[in-house]
Amino acid sequence: MEDEPMTAEEAELSRVARFGKLPARVRPDELVELAETRNAQDVPVSALNETERAILYSAG
Repeated sequence: MEDEPMTAEEAELSRVARFGKLPARVRPDELVELAETRNAQDVPVSALNETERAILYSAG
């Protein structure tokens, strides 16, 4: 005797019984963490010591 294929509703009930309820859907734009950033040019030169200025502005 062959089993009849499950309907979509039966499949969903079976999945919920086996694995529980799914968490709420997370949209991709909610996954991106936004952080405030500054360019090196945003840091006033007077806030850096001589070594920091050499590291920041040296070409190489």
